[in-house]
Amino acid sequence: GGPAILLMCGLHGSGKTTSSAKLARLLLKQGRQPLLVAADVYRPAAMDQLRILGEKLGIPVVVRPGEKDVLSIARDALAEARSTGRDVLILDTAGRLQIDEPLVQELVRLRDLVRPCEILLVLDAATGQEAVNVATHFDKALGVTGAILTKLDGDARGGAALSIKEITGKPIKFLGMGEGLDKLEEFRPDGLASRILGFGDIVG
Repeated sequence: GGPAILLMCGLHGSGKTTSSAKLARLLLKQGRQPLLVAADVYRPAAMDQLRILGEKLGIPVVVRPGEKDVLSIARDALAEARSTGRDVLILDTAGRLQIDEPLVQELVRLRDLVRPCEILLVLDAATGQEAVNVATHFDKALGVTGAILTKLDGDARGGAALSIKEITGKPIKFLGMGEGLDKLEEFRPDGLASRILGFGDIVG
């Protein structure tokens, strides 16, 4: 009866904002009508970045410069989605350089308000085993439904993917394979396994 809501979370610098835009582009190509929401109230640069990416894609972005209440932004975005017929809401939330409790509690309040159908954790593949600790913490607090591994272009990173799945039991849903907005691939275990083993991704 309302828009499907995707809540994006992760540490600062993991590629959350870019992944939000990539996901919106993918959904647009599938015939959906996404609405991007700049819900990082601490970094004006993140809001600007999402607005610019949205313009590039022709996808509307809810930006409320100066607004410090993330719940208020989410309510506005929901109202806008319903009034304009947008069927997917993608919330790009704040990150930190490390996990801190106020941030996690803010995300919990946001989750409880919007009741997302997906809580996607964006993880930088380069952080290796630290990504596993991050995934465990976010999952305990929020109950993530899946992960997006970013920055997999260029070398055979990705071993953390095996650990994340093993420890959290949550699926990896997408891989970010580069900076371009089209560089988001649906996760295929065999492709990543080939990369980790150094065979390259022949199918890809």
